[in-house]
Amino acid sequence: MIHALERLRPGRSMVSGHAMAAHAARLCTFAIVLWCGAAVAIQQVRSLYTAVDPSLCRPLGGGDSGGAARLCEGLPGYPVYIAEGSRGVYLSVGPNADKRRAARQTLSSFNTLFDRGGRRTTVEWRFVVRDRQTVPYATIVRYFTQSATDAGQVLVVMRVTDREVCHVAYVDALANLDAIVLARKLADTVARSKPCPQEPSVQGAQGRSPM
Repeated sequence: MIHALERLRPGRSMVSGHAMAAHAARLCTFAIVLWCGAAVAIQQVRSLYTAVDPSLCRPLGGGDSGGAARLCEGLPGYPVYIAEGSRGVYLSVGPNADKRRAARQTLSSFNTLFDRGGRRTTVEWRFVVRDRQTVPYATIVRYFTQSATDAGQVLVVMRVTDREVCHVAYVDALANLDAIVLARKLADTVARSKPCPQEPSVQGAQGRSPM
């Protein structure tokens, strides 16, 4: 009898081992599903893009910059204001865009939003979804710059809130291999969480593009 029981014990251990293995497999599968879900959430696209064509925008007359101003379509509730000044372009967004600090900010070097005579530019919006509404907290716009000897491209990162819109940082798009990655990082950290600075900062490598 004792030998018979002893012969049964391994069988019981095997059953118990199979059950434990199955349970572990289920836990592993559950963990993988959770990890995949988290990975998808982390990798979600957080940008929207709107094209701006001044010929399709509403003229506003003179702006604070002293040049012809237009109001263009952007995101719902966030129109895009563009004005041309003697040395470059002024761009602001949102309600009362022409009253925000960005409407009086541009790069020191001569600049335009349009490459080689083109008449369209793109605004990249960094955003969150709040109460099912798209709420931008920053924009990234590419400026084409020119000095007496050089031409370049600069990514302008702007902070966007209900109360303030301003230039936060400039990234030399020619000097930095992953300039747009750096600009998005600045948008998601500095522009999103810090108030408007006294002066925008130049971030990353520089020296290829006039600013």
